[in-house]
Order: sequence, then C-alpha cells, then structure tokens
Amino acid sequence: MEQAGQEYLAVYRRDFSELEGLQKAEQVTYALQRVKNALCFHAKRRTSAQEFSCSLQGLDEAFAGRLLCYMYENAVAPEQVPDVLRDLCGTAV
Repeated sequence: MEQAGQEYLAVYRRDFSELEGLQKAEQVTYALQRVKNALCFHAKRRTSAQEFSCSLQGLDEAFAGRLLCYMYENAVAPEQVPDVLRDLCGTAV
C-alpha cells in the first residue's frame, strides 16, 4: 500500500485475533490519500496481494476522514469498501 512520494491523510490498522474454528489472525489497513482532484480510499488485508481502492471527487477532507474512521470502527471488509462508499456518497464515487 505504501507508494514512494505519496503521503496518506489518515491510516488505520485493525488487528483480528486468531479464534480457533472461527477466524484466522489478520490485519486490515484502511488509508485515505489525496490524488490530484480526488480523495482515494484504500483497504487491504495483510495476507492478500489484492488492494481495494475507490476515488471520490467533491468530498470534504474532514468528511472523508470520518468515512475512513467509520470503515475502520465497523471493520468493513476491504472488498466491501467501494460498495459502502457508493451507498454513503452516491454520485461522488
């Protein structure tokens, strides 16, 4: 998720414990980055090479930061990030 010369506005990491028979230990990283005229949300599992990203235009940075925190606090799965943003922000996505 780290890109040379690209700073993130916010980064959250959620750790999940190993729960035998229920879930494996995992870490999910959520990040917000300004890319040209858009704000880009990133979400990635530590154990996966696949990163999920979604860009939004016309969104206030403070509101975007709250959206990122919402996804972190509610443990939104990385693959669900684009759908959650679409539900919450509609045409900005």
